[in-house]
Amino acid sequence: MNAVSQRAGALTLPLLLLLTVAAAVAGMAATGALVPAELVPASPLVTWGMPVVRALHHLGLLCAIGAGGTAVLLLPGPGRREVTTLDPLRRRAVRLGAAGALLWAVASLALVPLGGLEATGAGTDLDVWAVALGGELGRIQLGITVLAALSALAYTLARSTVLACWGLAFAGLGAASLGLAGHAGSSLDHINAVNAMSVHLVAVSVWAGGLLVLFLLSARMDETQMATAIRRFSPWALAAVTGLALSGVISAWIRMSHWTELITTGYGRVVLVKALGLLILAVLGALQRHRLGERVRFRHLAMSEGLIMAMVIGASIALGRSAPPVPQEIPAVGELRVLSLVGYLPPEQEFSPAALFTVFQPDWIALVLAVTMAGLYLTGVVRLTRRGDVWPWIRTACFLAGCLAFAWVLNGGAAAWGKFRFDAHMIQHMAMMMIVPPLWVLGGPVTLLSRAVAPRTDGSRGVREWVLAALHSGYSRLLSSPPVAGFLFVGSLILFYFSPLFEMAMRHHLGHVLMTVHFLASGYLFAWVLIGIDPSQKPINPVLKLITLLVTLAFHAFFGVAMVSATWLVAEDWYTQLGMYSLDRLELIQVRGGTIMWAISEVPTVGYAIIVAAMWMQSDDRRARQYDRKAERDGGAELAAYNAYLASLRGDGDRGDSGRGDGDRPASTTSDPSA
Repeated sequence: MNAVSQRAGALTLPLLLLLTVAAAVAGMAATGALVPAELVPASPLVTWGMPVVRALHHLGLLCAIGAGGTAVLLLPGPGRREVTTLDPLRRRAVRLGAAGALLWAVASLALVPLGGLEATGAGTDLDVWAVALGGELGRIQLGITVLAALSALAYTLARSTVLACWGLAFAGLGAASLGLAGHAGSSLDHINAVNAMSVHLVAVSVWAGGLLVLFLLSARMDETQMATAIRRFSPWALAAVTGLALSGVISAWIRMSHWTELITTGYGRVVLVKALGLLILAVLGALQRHRLGERVRFRHLAMSEGLIMAMVIGASIALGRSAPPVPQEIPAVGELRVLSLVGYLPPEQEFSPAALFTVFQPDWIALVLAVTMAGLYLTGVVRLTRRGDVWPWIRTACFLAGCLAFAWVLNGGAAAWGKFRFDAHMIQHMAMMMIVPPLWVLGGPVTLLSRAVAPRTDGSRGVREWVLAALHSGYSRLLSSPPVAGFLFVGSLILFYFSPLFEMAMRHHLGHVLMTVHFLASGYLFAWVLIGIDPSQKPINPVLKLITLLVTLAFHAFFGVAMVSATWLVAEDWYTQLGMYSLDRLELIQVRGGTIMWAISEVPTVGYAIIVAAMWMQSDDRRARQYDRKAERDGGAELAAYNAYLASLRGDGDRGDSGRGDGDRPASTTSDPSA
């Protein structure tokens, strides 16, 4: 039976590859993408080779993500004691991930010259590599190649789940970056387009990749291992289905002007077929969940899902090669210059403090992320409450307030004006570093995770175990040092604003995402070191916390003064290219932005200082109560021992005095006893 299953598994990948290519070609025929262009006729190598390379690219991506996730998160462990070395089943999964990541890297590299050939057209003798790497999409594709190669290297060298986890991390970064290397990267409203495409690709990689790898490994798993792996995969599959549905709706909404285009256009019909396929896959996944341990039933359902998923991926390739009904390319001329550079127009109303809370510039994925974090946190609190445990309401309020602030930072007025005005950007910056992170930290999310999620008892690691392992790692020990956290908090300001990085973050969506992640992460690290509720590897002296706080935030305020006094414009080329304000107005806006940084930094300083002092006093009171309880248990043995020690010291002193003898005393001048 196993030999037959292994031969069937060996034939699965070529069959899925052929079906994917066939579906892609059929979809391109339906959208008219196979019709030769009149202005720049495409080379036949691009027309027919691109779908094949894309299919190989996606197959390698699915194997890299699916195999890494299966080895790191899904497979049961070898015993009750936690073991990080790779057992034979995990080793096979990691080898499959290495092969997939290598295929992904090679196919991704092949897409670079194909992109240059597509740009130059047929019948030209230009250097397609130079053309491709001269554009942003070609450089992004080359970066994805590097990430895929790093993933393959980590999987190849992996002898433990830790290095396999690094391979999965590189693969995840590469999958998320794919949203930039296509139509979404240059789309109208490209913030939502790129975010939706990134979520779409990561979700399909998790769902289809996990299903494919479990199918390929099923012949080597017993019924118990199969049931455990599928049970652990089900929540990830549900999250992936939800992400696919949400991101698909956002992408279709950006690229089509009316729902009737789902029927009246070839592009819309391919979208409809893809949506129908995803719906069928969701139903099959729900049926599969009810029979966890039946290997034959799982293989049949997984094969059915794989065939439908191949057609869905082929439809996605076709959509990526086809022009949508709503044109996504905007000429950077006249009034369209701002729209082409930013992706959306600035608000019509005047910039003001009140408008910061009344203007809404949607970043749908960020909004969903805020709701998801709040929902997961509340789920953990409810689970603790039902179990009879107590969770302080103030922690819940702080974390939910942090999620609300996060949603406002990326969807409110500061986000709407953030790319047009330096002062609005500085409000967004300060909120991302000094408002959102402390609220999240005071919510104690890691403590909640460790209490609400049951620990694994089979020696494997889940999300809970990986988070705790990261907190107890050497990297965490280094980063959680107050001087290091303070340096990262303020040192990045100089590097970011006094270099081309700020302008790159304004021009490129990837730079803007990295900027957001860095500000949130450095702010969270700084807040966790100072006022963190979640446990750290070693206690930090409160005096050192206060010194770090005062030095760091004093430098933060000093940096604001430097921005106010600056005689040059930050990102001058960007703001002048937008053409919205004169140079004098831009200088005034920059002075206002520096003032905002200077003034707002004082408020969190006071808040941090009060919380650090309060936690210091609470720790002293806690130690005193612990000492009192210990004294009650042992009858004050420690105090009695200390008093006995003092008494022994006094006794030694008295014996020393008496040892000097009467001869050491002064002679009496009289024999009268009264003298």
